[in-house]
Amino acid sequence: MAEKMESSDHDTGTGGGGGESKSVASQVPFQDFCGLLERIQSLSGTERKKTSLDRFIKQWRDTHNKLHLPGTIHSDSFYPAMRLLLPYLDRQRPAYGLKEVSLAKQYIDILKIAKDSPDAKKLLNYRTPHAAKHDATDFAGVAYFVLRNRCPEKGSLSMEQVNQCLDELALSNVTKDRGGVKKSLQHLLRNTSAQEQKWLIRIIMKELKIGLSENSILTVFHPDGQDLFSVTSNLEKVCVDLHSPTVRLNEAAISYFTPFRPMLGQRATIDQVVKLMDHQPFFIENKFDGERIQLHKQHGQYRYYSRSSREYTSTFGGTEREGSFTPNIHKAFNSKVHSCILDGEMVGWDKETESYLPKGENVDVKTLAPVSEGGGGGENGVQPCFVVFDALMINETNLANCPLRERVEHLNKVFEVVPGCLHKAERIERSTKEDVILSLNEAIDRREEGLVIKQPSSLYKPDKRKGSGWLKIKPDYVDSLSDDLDLLIIGGYFGVGRRAGMISHFMCGVAVPPAIKGDKPTVFHSFCKVGSGYTMNELRELGHKLKPHWRKFDTKRPPESVILAPGFKEKPDLWIEPKDAKIVQIRAAEIIVSDKYRTGCTLRFPRLERVREDKEWFDCMSLDELEDLKRVASGHLAHRHYEEGEGEELTTSKKRRRVTRIDRPAGVASQFRHTDVSSVEEVSSMFAGKQFCVINGTPSFSKQYIETKIAEHGGTFVQNPTTDTYCVLVHKLVVKANNIISKGIYNVVMIQWLLDCLETGRCLPLKPSLMYSTSSETASKFSEIYDKYGDSYIHDTSETTLREIFDKMKDKRSCSADEIAKMEFEYFPNESAKGLFRHFKFYFDKYEVINDPSTVIINSSLSLPELDARLCGGTVTDDFNESVTHVVFDKSDLQRLSSLRLKQKSHAKKSHFITSDWISACIEHKYCKNERLFEPIVTTKD
Repeated sequence: MAEKMESSDHDTGTGGGGGESKSVASQVPFQDFCGLLERIQSLSGTERKKTSLDRFIKQWRDTHNKLHLPGTIHSDSFYPAMRLLLPYLDRQRPAYGLKEVSLAKQYIDILKIAKDSPDAKKLLNYRTPHAAKHDATDFAGVAYFVLRNRCPEKGSLSMEQVNQCLDELALSNVTKDRGGVKKSLQHLLRNTSAQEQKWLIRIIMKELKIGLSENSILTVFHPDGQDLFSVTSNLEKVCVDLHSPTVRLNEAAISYFTPFRPMLGQRATIDQVVKLMDHQPFFIENKFDGERIQLHKQHGQYRYYSRSSREYTSTFGGTEREGSFTPNIHKAFNSKVHSCILDGEMVGWDKETESYLPKGENVDVKTLAPVSEGGGGGENGVQPCFVVFDALMINETNLANCPLRERVEHLNKVFEVVPGCLHKAERIERSTKEDVILSLNEAIDRREEGLVIKQPSSLYKPDKRKGSGWLKIKPDYVDSLSDDLDLLIIGGYFGVGRRAGMISHFMCGVAVPPAIKGDKPTVFHSFCKVGSGYTMNELRELGHKLKPHWRKFDTKRPPESVILAPGFKEKPDLWIEPKDAKIVQIRAAEIIVSDKYRTGCTLRFPRLERVREDKEWFDCMSLDELEDLKRVASGHLAHRHYEEGEGEELTTSKKRRRVTRIDRPAGVASQFRHTDVSSVEEVSSMFAGKQFCVINGTPSFSKQYIETKIAEHGGTFVQNPTTDTYCVLVHKLVVKANNIISKGIYNVVMIQWLLDCLETGRCLPLKPSLMYSTSSETASKFSEIYDKYGDSYIHDTSETTLREIFDKMKDKRSCSADEIAKMEFEYFPNESAKGLFRHFKFYFDKYEVINDPSTVIINSSLSLPELDARLCGGTVTDDFNESVTHVVFDKSDLQRLSSLRLKQKSHAKKSHFITSDWISACIEHKYCKNERLFEPIVTTKD
C-alpha cells in the first residue's frame, strides 16, 4: 500500500497552501484496505493483528505528511478508514436499512439472478449448511462465492469513493428513495471485486469479524484513542485531534452537547459486595429498568443522548417549547444553574398507580406522547420520567473528577423534583452484607430489577465497568431466587460464524392442555428463542440427537402441532415434531409482553441451563402453568427472598410438575363425539336454515368449537352429511373427507370459509378458491360467475386471490414478442422502458469466434448491456443471421467488426451495427435513439 500512496505525491502540489489538496483516502485503493482486513482476519493472536494494523496506520500518516505541509491543521485524517474499521460506532452516517435477506434480494434483482436458481437460494438461505460451503461462515462469505464470477476481477474505487457511495446509500434509505439504494449498490457491484464486496457487506452489516476489539483498534491508532472516544463518542474527533501519535491528552474531559459513554456497574454477588467496597460504607440505590439517558442543558438548549450516544432530542425536546418532555421540566431548574449535564434513567411512569413501569411492559419511553397536566397523557396513562442519579457538569464546573459523595451534594441543588416527571434517585448509606440482603429482598417485593452499590469515593469514569466502584446486583444472578422453566424445543435456527452449518439457537414452546385431562398434548405454542448457556460441545451433542428429526419450516404448509404467532413474526429455519424433541431447562429474568410468539409473551434474557433427559416430551410446561407463573410476581421469575446463610451457590428444592394420568373407560374419541349445544344461546341468525357437517377442526379451533359457533348463529350440524346438508367443513383431508369428496354430490368447503363468516358477521357466499369439491348445482352457479381458474366476472380480485389463480394455471404458453408489445401498448402506454426493445433481436460481439458460444470472452463488458437489453424486452441470440436487427460491439474491442460486416453482405436484411452505448442511451431517454449516431468506428494509430 505504501508504494501506491507515495506514487500520488507529485499530484498534490503543496498540500496545505492555496490550492485544493487531495485527501489520503482518495489515494488509497479500497482493494488495499480489504487486503488489510484479510490479513488481520487470517492472523492468529491479538498482538500480530495489532502489528499489521499499526503498519497500515503509519503508512497512512506518512502519506498524510507528503500531501500536506508540516504543522498545518488539516481536516484530512484517518477517519475515512476508522469509520470502516468500526462501522457500528460511526454515528455520523445514518442507517443503511439493509439486513442480510433484504441485501440478498437487492443483489438478485441487480444481477438478474433467477429467483429459483441455486445462487439465489444460497443468498436467501445463507444460514443453511448447503449454502455455507468452502470458508463461508456468514452472509458475506456466501455472497463472495456467488459474486466471484459476476464482479470485476479488480476493483477501481478508492476509500474516499467507497465512503461517498455508502453516504449516498444511507441517505437514500433515510429519504426512502429505493431507486437511490439500488443505484448505489449497483455502482458498488460494478466497480468492486468479489473480495471487496465481502468486506463491503460486513461494513454494511456493521460487523467485520476480524478479531480486534474497539479498544484494540482505538489504542493502536493512539494511546489516548479509547479515552477520548469514551467522552466524545465521535470517531472523527478522535482521528482529527489525535492525528499525531506523539501528542498526548492531558485529560479527556466531558463537554456540553458531546455525548459520552456512561459509567457502568460491575456484576457482583452479595458475598462480594463488602470486599469490593474495601470494607467501607457504600451507597445502595435501586436499579431502574428503563433507558440510560444523559441530559445536556446549556442556556435554554437541551440535548438527550442514549447509552450508545444516539440522540433523542427531537423526541424529548430541544427547548422549553418543544418535545414530549422538556416543557415539563424546564422551570424545575435552579435559576443559578444555567447549564448542566445529568446522568440517569428514563423510565415509564404510570399516572394511575403512581409508580415506575417495568421495562418488560413493552413500553418504549422514547415514543411516549406529551404529558398533560390534568389528563392521562402518554400511552395508556404512561409518561416519560427522568430519574437522575449523577451530575457531571454544573455551569462551567466539571464534576467528573469529584467523588460521588460530592457530586450528589451538587446534584441536590440543581433542580426541584417534578412528581412523575423529574426525580432524584434515592440512596441509603450502609456497610454490611445484611444491609444488602434486606435491600435486595425489598426490591424483589417491589418487583424491581435489582440494586446498584456505589463507592462514595468513586470518580466518574466514562465507559468503565470493572473496577469502577459501582456494582450491580440482580435477583436473577442468584440461583436460589429464580424459577426454572421446562420448555420443549420446537424449532431451530442455523448459526453463523463459528456456529455456521449447525443449529445454534432454539425456539421453545409450551403445551396446549389437551381437551381430555390425562391425554398427551398434541399442540404446542411458540414462547421464546434461546441461544446461550451452553458450550460448543454441549451444542454439538444436542444437535446430534435432534439432527434426524429436523424439518424445513414452510409458511405455506405450517405444521399443525407447532403454532407460531400470526404472520409468522418469529419463524425458525427448521421445526421438529414434539414427540421427537427434547425438554430443556431455561432460566430468565422475567416474562414480558411480545407479539412475536403465539403465547403473547416471551422471556427476557433467557439462557439454557441443561437438557432434561429425565423428562418425556409431554412433561414440559403447559400454557396454563405459564399463565399461573405470569400472575406470580407480575412475571418476575426471581421472586423468592434471599436467606442469610443459604449461599449463592445453593438452589432451593423445586417441586417437580407431574402430569396426572386418569384411567378412562373405552368410548368414542372426542373428534367423533357429538357436541352438546343444549345450553348454547343463539346470538344471531347468520346460519339460519343451513345444516353443516364438520369433519375436523384446526389446531387453534377444535371441531367442538366450530359446532358450538354454528349453533350460536342459528345453524344446525350433523355427524354425517345428508341431502339437506349445505356444506361439509374440512380442515385436513382425512379418509372420511376424501370418501365424501369421491361421491361428488356435496359441497366440501375449507373451514376458513366459516371462520371468515364469523369474522365478518355475515354468511359469505361460497367461492371456488375455498372449495375441495362442489355439487353439480353449485358448479353450475360458479360457471356463471367465475372462469375456469376461479376469477370472478363481477367481483374485484385482490392481489392474494390473483396469485392463487395464477398458481392454478397449468396450461401456460409463451407469448410472441408482437403479442407482448401489443399488450404493453394497450395497457401500459406511458410506463417505463421495459418493452423498449420488444421488436429487436440482438447479437452481442462477445465471442472470439463468430457464432461460437464456446469461445466466449471472459469478463466481457457486454454482459451488463446484454442484461439491460433482455430486461427491456429484447431477444438475444448467439447466431448472427438475417433475423438479427442489432449487432452490439464493445467500442474498445472491434477486432471482429470487419468480419461481421463481410458476413452481413450475404444477408437479405441488414442489421444495425452499434456500440453498447446505444442501449444505455435508449434506456436513459426512454425511446430508441438513431443508430447511426452510435456506429462503431475503428480508429487508426499514426
